[in-house]
Amino acid sequence: MKIFSLYQDFFKFLDEIGSQAELWKTYLSYYYRPHKKFLGSYFSNFPLLDFSSLRQRVESIQVGHYSRLKNLISVCPPEEIIEKACEKCIGIFSPAKEPDVYLFIGFFSPDGFVMDFQGKPVICFGLERFKDFSLFKILFAHEYAHFLLNLSRGEIPEGKRLKWLIVSEGIAVCFSSLVFPQNKLSDHFLFGRDRLNWCQENESLLREIYFSSQFSSIELIDFYFKGNPELNIPPRAARYLGYQAVRRYLSQGKEKAISLLYANKKTALSLEL
Repeated sequence: MKIFSLYQDFFKFLDEIGSQAELWKTYLSYYYRPHKKFLGSYFSNFPLLDFSSLRQRVESIQVGHYSRLKNLISVCPPEEIIEKACEKCIGIFSPAKEPDVYLFIGFFSPDGFVMDFQGKPVICFGLERFKDFSLFKILFAHEYAHFLLNLSRGEIPEGKRLKWLIVSEGIAVCFSSLVFPQNKLSDHFLFGRDRLNWCQENESLLREIYFSSQFSSIELIDFYFKGNPELNIPPRAARYLGYQAVRRYLSQGKEKAISLLYANKKTALSLEL
């Protein structure tokens, strides 16, 4: 496994900031250009910002906004957490090639995600929103599972994208719970106990919404990420349906865990939600 700590150059950029007028030039020199391939690929996959608005973001940076993150990293280096967590993950399932990991600072990046970069899936962490690293090992295991799935999944049929989203998230929750069984279940869902309680109490409502013909797949995917106050659905609640489906599958025997994570995508898509 290789870890690319791009954030270190972002901190160099912060250290070199002179006048506000030089922010963009300094950003390009110290951070964007040295990592143009990765950052360009990231922005193309997660187009929260186009390149013209990126400059506006950069020019509004306040050095003090990153002081807490710098202190956190100095006390608790994420690289050490990743190395230990990866060793645990490999103990559950070892791929032919271990993942490359990118640690970077963007603008409102997802905390963790897998994306294709230079022809292969890589694990990425946008560090700017972390207030602590208490669940970082869980998040790594979650994304490691997505990495395994991306190695072997192939193309997902358009009509199966919603099911794949739900099942793959369920796989990731179950995988991290296999790697770190000592953590409580809500940790593996990467949301609070109150939301997990809601999911457990409202499973029938989730099923009614997700398995009726009332909403399109596009609407349901939007509900998944954003939630829907009118329907009383919190964000990512349908992850619970995927978890339940995968848990039923894994209860058939430990050997099922390996085949589900690394076999043909048809195995996962055949699960009954």
